[in-house]
Amino acid sequence: MYGGRPPAGRRPPARGLSGWLRRYGPYIALGLVVLVSGVLGYVLYTLRDVPDPGKAPALSRTVTVYDRKGRIIETHNDAGQFYVNLRLAQMGELDKDATLAAEDRDFYQHPAIDFVRTAAAAASDVLHRGNLQGGSTITQQLVKISVLTPQRSVFRKMQEATLAFGLESQYSKDQILEMYLNRVFYGHNAYGIGAATRVYFGAGKQPTDLTAGQAAFLAGLINGPSYYDPQVNYDGAKQRQLYVLDGMVKKGWLTQAQADQAAQEDIKSELKYDVRSFNSLAPHFVRYVLRVVESQLGGAAQQGNISIYTTLDLDLQAQAQRAVTSGVALARMKRENVNNADLMAVKPDTGEILAYVGSADYNNSDIAGQIDVISQSPRQPGSSFKPYVYEAALKDHKITLASTLHDMATDFGGYMPKDWDYPHFMGDITPRTSLVQSRNVTAVETAQIEGIDNVIKQAHSQGISSELKPNLSTAIGSSEITMFEQMQGYQVFADQGTLMPLMGVTKVTDDQSNVLYEQQPGSQPHISHPITPAEAYLISDVLKNYSKTWGLGWQRQMAGKSGTTGANDEYHRDAWMMAYSPDIVIGGWAGNTSPNTVNGGAGYCPASQPHCANPGAVSAFGTETGQFILGPFINNLPASMSSWFKKPDGIVTGGGCAGSGGSEIFLAGTQNGVNCPPPSPTPTPTAAPTASPSGTPSPTIRPTTTPTPSPSGTGTPTPTPTHGVLPTPT
Repeated sequence: MYGGRPPAGRRPPARGLSGWLRRYGPYIALGLVVLVSGVLGYVLYTLRDVPDPGKAPALSRTVTVYDRKGRIIETHNDAGQFYVNLRLAQMGELDKDATLAAEDRDFYQHPAIDFVRTAAAAASDVLHRGNLQGGSTITQQLVKISVLTPQRSVFRKMQEATLAFGLESQYSKDQILEMYLNRVFYGHNAYGIGAATRVYFGAGKQPTDLTAGQAAFLAGLINGPSYYDPQVNYDGAKQRQLYVLDGMVKKGWLTQAQADQAAQEDIKSELKYDVRSFNSLAPHFVRYVLRVVESQLGGAAQQGNISIYTTLDLDLQAQAQRAVTSGVALARMKRENVNNADLMAVKPDTGEILAYVGSADYNNSDIAGQIDVISQSPRQPGSSFKPYVYEAALKDHKITLASTLHDMATDFGGYMPKDWDYPHFMGDITPRTSLVQSRNVTAVETAQIEGIDNVIKQAHSQGISSELKPNLSTAIGSSEITMFEQMQGYQVFADQGTLMPLMGVTKVTDDQSNVLYEQQPGSQPHISHPITPAEAYLISDVLKNYSKTWGLGWQRQMAGKSGTTGANDEYHRDAWMMAYSPDIVIGGWAGNTSPNTVNGGAGYCPASQPHCANPGAVSAFGTETGQFILGPFINNLPASMSSWFKKPDGIVTGGGCAGSGGSEIFLAGTQNGVNCPPPSPTPTPTAAPTASPSGTPSPTIRPTTTPTPSPSGTGTPTPTPTHGVLPTPT
């Protein structure tokens, strides 16, 4: 019995893996069946109250945006003017084909889930450590935008897949595509192809009127309405259109010749952005907020049933809008060719956005009113950039407020800056006088002393994220930045050296009040301390006299700084004004943004004025923005916003370098001066002349120490280089 054959009819016990599987396989299979059934059962249980996606109203999903007091700023819903319900036959073959080429090329061939694309997306998820990728079919997308929350998780994907199979069991592919094309979001508050056609190509346009190029362009937007917004990223939208056209060729819906012709169509000139019926109390702010939420929750955020709670104060927003609208409407500003302006206000200690007016009139296409000048239109800030120059040099002990600078014609290696009052110069002046009088030569001199790379480093540390050119002209505002960045930079001065990232969204919830995103003001990520309270105080103390110096008419204490691009030229392009206190930071801009359509490109400017021949030219200075736009806003702020900075530790009073005279405030340790010139040798007395001189010498005429502002109230200009020419800003 040992080593012999087993008894007849009995098989030897299996060994290894095959044996293990024979023994335990049935139990494993049973366990898997139970597990899958349990998970599927739970998924079905969670969907018990979910409405049929096919029967839900096309825009049952809403996005409601609230201000800081719970008041509605704007609502996207089925009552909006930007929704047009159509039958599939009314949408046109080109729209249908373009959408499939963009989103789901094999829609009519695969079931509710495209398992090949899903597997590829799953592999990408693994590689990206859980950052869930695409792969959804049009059926799945319809489920997502109709009944599910925008939550991104594996469980949500399982719900989505279950509903997608149920949807395809009840509706035909054509019916599903029709529902999708009536509900999908295209940006600019346009839901569905009917609304998108009217918004982007004009109110009289129907989807069946679209060319292949236009249909492909709209289809390309679906993937990321904010990212591909052609107003701010036309090149990206164009590349997406080419991708769609290529897909249409590969599927046989267009010939290569037709696609090439469509690609050559000048879509940019055809875009209308026709949103005359749009109704919002802060349209540019809502667009900004939607971009923020989309970055946090994905594209579904704009299509989900969500509530967005923000930092905006509708009272201050209305006040800001009135200030901008009335300022631009002034006869004086019109004479100076100003047709657009913006205004932004921020709470410095928390970074909360309180007011956000991105243009004078969102619905005015003559001024490209839908363009958000605050965050999407970089411009040269002119002299409003100078505080970073002086902050860097003061912080690094290269100068003090009592140092001597030289306001005179100076050649900085081939660059000779001028001022708004050229050829007037003020001679030897202090940095305090230089900054409050907004002198260009001495600002460039300070940048040379400090090093322009250090100036750029200082600006970046305070929140300026745009590229700044390492040229001395950057010191007087020749490198383009946005108002949003400038507001961040001045927030640091107002919060005594702390960078509190600007924020507009405090919470996002779904229709069940589940919190999808939340951020407590004052605790946002990336808070930093680029300067000390004492270093910030030096700049604030200098700029506290700006309004009085330039006659801006502000009725409360505010630090201020203006900037005018091209101030000593025949025309300007940008007129900036910044203001701040411990309670609020305010930024305003005025200019001309007419897209060469008003009065032959001259905007509202009389042809008799020389600068009118140059589109976008104005003759207004930044101080006029301060007087006529910021002034009414500041003078109507709540009485509670009236505090001023207390002198912090680290500030002392002294005299500076020997012989400088007077008293000034200093960073502790610099009160005896820095980089002081050596004392002049004591002159040796000479014998009195025996004869009277042949003539009495004429006294040297020196410029007055304080230039008088022009009667018009203009002042601090700041030029910027145009067409390769270095600017002479002030």
